[in-house]
Amino acid sequence: MHLKPAQNRTATRTLPAWVVALMVTAAAWNATQAMAQANALPVEIVAAKQALTAEQRKVVAQFVAKQAQQFADADPAQVVQIRNDFLAVLKKPTTAVGFRHDYGVEFVKSFKKFTEGEDSLRATNAFIMARFLATAESVDFLQDSLDPDSQKNLAIRISAAAQLPKAVSDAPLSGPQFDAIAKRLAATCKRETDWVVASHEVDAMVQMLREEGLPTAQADSIAATLAGTINDLSTRVTDGSQPQLVNALQRALLAVRNQLSGIAASARTKLLATIAPSLDTLSKMKANPPKGIAEAELGSTFQAVVNTAGLLQKVRATGGTGA
Repeated sequence: MHLKPAQNRTATRTLPAWVVALMVTAAAWNATQAMAQANALPVEIVAAKQALTAEQRKVVAQFVAKQAQQFADADPAQVVQIRNDFLAVLKKPTTAVGFRHDYGVEFVKSFKKFTEGEDSLRATNAFIMARFLATAESVDFLQDSLDPDSQKNLAIRISAAAQLPKAVSDAPLSGPQFDAIAKRLAATCKRETDWVVASHEVDAMVQMLREEGLPTAQADSIAATLAGTINDLSTRVTDGSQPQLVNALQRALLAVRNQLSGIAASARTKLLATIAPSLDTLSKMKANPPKGIAEAELGSTFQAVVNTAGLLQKVRATGGTGA
């Protein structure tokens, strides 16, 4: 027996809830798959052995612009899906270096706007995408969001800083590029008041010092830059002006202590010699912490800093090879 139209409508309205949920889920899955299929570049472009042609670069530019528009219009779940589609391309073993560079250039052009507002969800996902791009352009993209004078949103600065050490580690950069990045980081770190951001900035500098094949001249220069940053953090803690930075100072000293074996001998010597005055000052304050430390309930952290400073003094006394 066939149901009449009115009965059909009644039957639809009385479908079990689990059936309706399944229909909605299926529709969402189909929409996601359609988006994923639309977000596909030709294999001959992604795996190109030669530099991309002007026409191929145009295809990449249009593709990334389309991704950026989808990113702007997407709900939170779709933002993550677009990010994952982006990363899937980068993680393919057949993805060529030349394509990655051109992809990165277009990414910076199209996704920069998502880091300049108050939308931390989109900014954070854009930073993750930049981290996996791992090019000179994507490292600059992350650094552009670290200046507290121009980026007032702390959550966005933290998100950018968190991705920087990994981006620096994976990017095929030259010694002079690492040196320039370190100097820029030191400049922004001097103006940074949040200890989490400062800690990630120091981590990135330490990571650069551990790069294999880093020329001696650049290693020594980065070591001097890192030492200057540590001395600046120490001064701001010991003079009582920014006691909360004691957290970043402890992270910085521990990073140096833990990674010394991977740093070239001359850079290691320069680093330890340059921070020696700060280590001495910190050690002498063991019984008399700086002002603001007790009020901020950071006494235990400051004592940890004093202990780490003492360990580094012993390391330096043994020629930088260990206590």
